[in-house]
Amino acid sequence: MLVIDQNREKMVVVVPSSLIGRYLERGMEGRLYSINHFKLNSTPDDFPKYEGYNFVDDQYVIIVNQATRFTLLEPVIENHFPIYPLVESIEYLVRNPRKRNLIDVVGKVIDGRLLHHDCAVDLLLQDQSGYVIQLILNDGPEALPFKLARSIQGKWIIYVSRVKYRSRGGMNFLESTSISRVAYEPVMAQANAIRAIYR
Repeated sequence: MLVIDQNREKMVVVVPSSLIGRYLERGMEGRLYSINHFKLNSTPDDFPKYEGYNFVDDQYVIIVNQATRFTLLEPVIENHFPIYPLVESIEYLVRNPRKRNLIDVVGKVIDGRLLHHDCAVDLLLQDQSGYVIQLILNDGPEALPFKLARSIQGKWIIYVSRVKYRSRGGMNFLESTSISRVAYEPVMAQANAIRAIYR
């Protein structure tokens, strides 16, 4: 599992195979929990990866055991908790590429087109500093759903999670994965900063 804390930092939670059934059917995604009685592990070899990419920068993962408890918090607390993780600016990503990490990105769509017989979408995203990066959304996000087409036409702000930082022929770009998710016009600090400048 991937979780974020109150500071919007991401952490990986590793659930042993013997305990997966306890958490699979609970509908935990998007809910706010207090986690107790867990172990912190700092052995990089034990960190889960996706196609050789790290999920987070952090040096630690949370290891769940039999004693671990996830306590659902009250909705009133949940309403004041961040929904999205901390996302670096496109400028920061360009200057400090994290080539073996899955990263999240937020930016204003300034252009877009279909690629590869409608199986992928090529977008240009711009952040509040004016930096632009190419993002290729593969067929994971249903090629070109209505909202994605609208985001290109309307130059919406989008947030895309768990993308790869790639280099090809001297060009750097981002590419979605099968576990990437797209949020349109997200309510978050970086999106608000972009809105303040470009709208």
